[in-house]
Amino acid sequence: MIYIGSVVSRPPVTVARATTIGEAAQEMGRAGVGALLVIDDDQQVGERLVGIVTDRDIVLRGVARGIGPDGRIDALMTIEVITVPAGMGVERAYEIFRDHAIRRLPVLDGRRIVGMVSVDDLLIRGEQEIADLIHPLCDETFAPHREAAPPVVTGRTPVTARTAGTATVGGLAGFAAPARRRTALHAHPGDTLVVHSHIPRAPDRLGEIFEVRTEAGDPPFAVRWSDTGHVSFVYPGPDAEVRCASGRSAADSTH
Repeated sequence: MIYIGSVVSRPPVTVARATTIGEAAQEMGRAGVGALLVIDDDQQVGERLVGIVTDRDIVLRGVARGIGPDGRIDALMTIEVITVPAGMGVERAYEIFRDHAIRRLPVLDGRRIVGMVSVDDLLIRGEQEIADLIHPLCDETFAPHREAAPPVVTGRTPVTARTAGTATVGGLAGFAAPARRRTALHAHPGDTLVVHSHIPRAPDRLGEIFEVRTEAGDPPFAVRWSDTGHVSFVYPGPDAEVRCASGRSAADSTH
């Protein structure tokens, strides 16, 4: 389970309830946030969350009603603040945002204010999770692990590429040998695998090769991709090339 406290990316931005509206607006600009947590410093229990105020509150509850910058911020804040504990699951936070039609949730660890999570934070996190899912699919699409090959008929049982060419790389078994290429790619640890993009203006994908199947440099290659840091084992497709590490010639990587 992913806890909501792990989504908080920055310390809380707080102001005292006696802060003026002008000072609160300046603090928003300085911190680059659209909402502030309003606290009351209780000498017995310490800082206590008493409200939340947004830039929208300042405009609609303050400026639109003729309240000047010298007014206190607690005159504009929302006092019925919905908070969540840092140990709550992210899935529950989605439900709270949906059920209460709010955009921000203060996160508490006991009484201590941990920070604030917004709908945007969760959307960004969701986008990153989708990207993490899509990248391996792109690896398989543009540099497939296995390429289809016709079955090889022997004297007894037909043998397919899946059964005939199974390889073991770094203790990981189950890779079928790909169909033959006109130009075979060979590589050595330290070389760079480049998968050329077919999308206009989209960058090529690069990865460091750190393990190969044989001493001759046969695929599959164990590649650490520069854009995600993820590692995958790939058979390079026709849109890929190997760039040799310094000290080796291009002839060493093709046969």
